Amino acid sequence: MSDIKDALDRIHHWFKKNHPAKIASLASGLSPLEIENVLSGLSFKVSKEVRDIYEWSNGYSKYDCADDWIFDYMFLLSLESAVKEAQTWVEEHEEIAIMYQYAGKPVLPILMSDIEFLAVVATDDGQATSPVIYISETAEVSLRYTNLTAMMLTLAESYESGGLFIGRKGYIEKDEKKYAAAYRKYNSGITDLALERFLKIFPEDSSWQTVQLLHDDLYMMINSYQIEIPPNSLKTKVVNTLLNLLQDEKYDSGFSVVLVLEELQAVDALIKVLKHPNKWVRSRSAFALGKIKAFEAVEFVSQLLEDPDPVVQEAVQEALDMFRN
Repeated sequence: MSDIKDALDRIHHWFKKNHPAKIASLASGLSPLEIENVLSGLSFKVSKEVRDIYEWSNGYSKYDCADDWIFDYMFLLSLESAVKEAQTWVEEHEEIAIMYQYAGKPVLPILMSDIEFLAVVATDDGQATSPVIYISETAEVSLRYTNLTAMMLTLAESYESGGLFIGRKGYIEKDEKKYAAAYRKYNSGITDLALERFLKIFPEDSSWQTVQLLHDDLYMMINSYQIEIPPNSLKTKVVNTLLNLLQDEKYDSGFSVVLVLEELQAVDALIKVLKHPNKWVRSRSAFALGKIKAFEAVEFVSQLLEDPDPVVQEAVQEALDMFRN
């Protein structure tokens, strides 16, 4: 049995034991042939995980699930509904269709809540897994899980450990600390996926929105789940790319670049940026160094106490206060 099917069975067992009504109308799985017939309607390929989940169950009808959420706060779409939704996105006008993509690849929605989705990214031939992304009601796309297997293992362990539970009103609630522990266990490589996406799309789109996408992903991973970003070549490439971007006089969103450097805890880069001609970049860099407690940078931050701009002086004072505390 695959890891994802094992995780799905554990989730099913937990609900059968504790809240059987929520899985009473969960459909039985499809055969491999039925799955292939439905997937033939897609113009792109999806990972084996998608086939695994629909061999386990064909989910709920889009209009028939009521409050039968078992995947955190979302329900499993039937494969037919998922493919139909994806076809709609792909066939829309180019400017709309591109909103439902991840690093230039189309996606297949798997889970849904109202008009929010969790979707898997299209794959290349022979690819067993692919990232799970979140799509908001305004079509904002962010990275959520390393892949479907990691997601289901996270949920299975969270239900079993009390990280997820059914509250008094019948809705799924979360113990943030326990859930974060399970998330870290199965999604340790997720920061690399975020960095890879940035490096892939940046050459074609070096706007502040691309930088903001990376910041939002890293902020969620680091602050919600306390995932650490290991020092590796990907991190080095991203930091160097951002430093080069700050040297571009035409680029006027240096503040967002500094926010990413802060999440990456790129101390050496932030020290360099203290000399940037833009006061907002200098001030935020000083503040960031204080926030991440980069004590090796105290001397460099202190030098900005004599900065000619009061905005920078104030940020430096706040940073020094953070060092002291």
